Amino acid sequence: MRPKENRYRVLYQHYPKEHLRRESLGDFANKDCLIYSYEDWGIKQITDQKIEKKHDLYWGKSGLRHDLLILRDPFNTLASRLKNDFIEVKSPNQTFMELWLAYAKEYLGETNYLKNNKVCVNYNRWFLDMNYREKIASQLNLDFSDAGINQVKAQGGGSSFEGREFDGKAVQMKVLDRWKVFAEDPRYLKLLDNEEVLEYSKRIFGHIPGTEVLYTKSNPE
Repeated sequence: MRPKENRYRVLYQHYPKEHLRRESLGDFANKDCLIYSYEDWGIKQITDQKIEKKHDLYWGKSGLRHDLLILRDPFNTLASRLKNDFIEVKSPNQTFMELWLAYAKEYLGETNYLKNNKVCVNYNRWFLDMNYREKIASQLNLDFSDAGINQVKAQGGGSSFEGREFDGKAVQMKVLDRWKVFAEDPRYLKLLDNEEVLEYSKRIFGHIPGTEVLYTKSNPE
């Protein structure tokens, strides 16, 4: 979604449904929860005051808002993107690694652009730890349920590696080992040749066993 556009209007242009027409004109239906994503856009861009002033105009008024930042480690994130040949980001004048760093700094509180009850999610931990998922639900004022943990959504074609093959058993996917597929890939190693990215990864995710081989390959003596 582009930060400066009325998404309901764009959706109505492609899917001319009556409820989208009403929403695009500002006739908003009451909603228990509305989730919208600014994936691959810079944090400065999506928090620009010009955009914030149009929030109620584009989305309607909210009783409670949360800014949710979900961060996955750079090794597996990069592997999934390369698998789909999807390395470019939407944010102008930023590379994928620069965007990941910006998200990491916001995650750690070194920047504070996200003002609406910011909740930061460590994707790696979320995947592994039910108690952590329950904690995140509490931070978002949601009743906790793991009912969808094994679903693979169809949006975007599902997993970069398996599509929807693991729908119904998603916890069996090796989402924390995707980096191994690209461990010998020169392009992958070149993109990871960034000391700052490795430093922030360790601070947020700790040491990821086995990935030390990537450091030596990207920085041979």
